[in-house]
Parts: sequence; C-alpha cells; structure tokens
Amino acid sequence: MGLFGGESVTDKIGDWIQDFLQEILGTAVEKSLMTAAENVDGVVTIVEDNVTQTPDTWNNSLYTALQNISNAAIMPIAIGIMSIILCYELITACLDKNSFKEFDRSIFFRFIVKAWVAIYFMNNVFTIFTAIIKVGAELAQKAIDQLYNESFNLQQQMTQLFNPSDGVNIFPWYNDYSIGDLLCSLFLSTLVYTVSLAIIVIVMIVTAGRMIEILIHFCAAPLPFATMTNKEWSHVGFSFLKTMLALALQAFFIVIILAIFVILFSTEVVSSLQDLSSLSGALIKWICYGVVCCFMLLKSGSISKAICGTH
Repeated sequence: MGLFGGESVTDKIGDWIQDFLQEILGTAVEKSLMTAAENVDGVVTIVEDNVTQTPDTWNNSLYTALQNISNAAIMPIAIGIMSIILCYELITACLDKNSFKEFDRSIFFRFIVKAWVAIYFMNNVFTIFTAIIKVGAELAQKAIDQLYNESFNLQQQMTQLFNPSDGVNIFPWYNDYSIGDLLCSLFLSTLVYTVSLAIIVIVMIVTAGRMIEILIHFCAAPLPFATMTNKEWSHVGFSFLKTMLALALQAFFIVIILAIFVILFSTEVVSSLQDLSSLSGALIKWICYGVVCCFMLLKSGSISKAICGTH
C-alpha cells in the first residue's frame, strides 16, 4: 500500500503532470480558437474600411493626382476621339440619304443632341465613375451591418462554449481528453488560427487590389466615355461601364462570401463543438471552410464580372 491513502507518490506525480499538461494544452486550444473568432471581427473591420469607400475617400491625394494626370494626358486624346466620331457621324448622316437627293434637315438636330450628350459625358466622366462605385459601396455597407451582427454572435457563442455562464460544468472541458487528443486538437486549432490569419491577408490583398484596379480604370475613363454616343463604337463605352459595375458589385460579393463563411461556422462548426466530443472533426470542418473562403475571395472579381456579363 502506498502513501496518501493507498496511492503511491509516483501516481500522485503522474496525475499532477497529466492535469498540468491537460490544462496547458486545453488553454492553448481555447486561446487559438478564441483568437481565430476575434480575427473574424477584424476581417469585417478591414472589409468595411476598404469596400465601403469610393476612390476619393479611400485616398484623396491619390485620387486628385490621378485625376490631374487623366486631365493632362488622357482627356485631350479622348476629346480628339470624340470630335472625330462626331464629325464622322455628321458626314455619314448627310450621305446616307442618296447623296443629298433626300436630305433630312432633322439630322442636324440629332447631331446637336448627340454632341451635347457626348460633351456632357466628357465634362462629368469622373462624377459618373465615382457614382457607380458609390452604388457598390452602399450595397456593401448594408451587407456589412448584418455581417457585424453575425460576427458578434459568433464571438458570444465561442465565449459561452468554453466559459459557460450557468456554471453546470464545474470541471474544465479538457479533463475528458487524453494528452494525445489534446495535442492533436492543439495542432488543428493552430491551423485554424493560421487560416484565420490567411483570410485577413487575402481580404487585404483583394480589397486593396480592387481599389487599385478601380483607380487605374478611373484614370483612363475619358477614353471609353468618348465613344458612348456612336453606334459603331458605343460597345467600347458600354463594356467599360459593365466593367465598372462589376468592380462596384465586387465589394458586395466580398461581404457576401464572408457572411456565408461566418454563418456556416456559427451554425455547423460551433454546433459540432457544443458537446466537445467531436472537437477534431469540428476543427477540420473549420479549416476546410476557411480554405474555401480564401479561394472564393480570390474569385470574387471573376464572379462579379461573370454576373455583369463582362470579361
């Protein structure tokens, strides 16, 4: 018979070491998962800071510099193209009626209207461009308001999962796990944390890349706008408008992709963690959803362009 009520010192030390390792590993798993859930809220903030802004509010200095460059370098060429197109249209309209044998004086009125519309587009090209992007920003803002609620609920669920307020579970959840199971769970939770960081990085890359692409199109906008009033060349201008609409709506689709990820995690992963009996399976599901989220974020631009019918 050993000491301490029949239990040997070796058993006591072994139990103490096991409890100590269980506490260390269990706490590390909790910390990784809670930090990953907090990163979701950080992603939402990053998205709001980028997709809900227009080029002039995102970086006003860059916006002004590119507008000045466009006015100095692109606008004269665009005005020249517009002038050539208008002259071509007037000549074509005059010659269409059997070489002046059936001359229609209304062609001058139509020409004046087309010229006025073309000049109006050229004078307000940057305003129209910014308005299109603002439509996407407004849609994204409304979606983000709902996404904030989902991310807040997610953090509450994670807090309640590991720190229940009812006090029913007087023993920590990790006491039911072996050291090997906790090591496996720690490895998976570390991957979960890594995936959450990857989502943050990809969101920053995608949103910043989208805004830079918008600014490039913004600088070159007068050229396609110069072709808007011509029947043969108008497809260039309308294709440009569809591209701008796709870039504007990409902000909305980025938010939707994140919302799908957060809701899937809240409804499926957290529910799998409720009894903490299938921790490894739930963590693998979280990792898979995170990888899919990263992949879909990278495809958000092509999805938006496909919906808008552009390339």
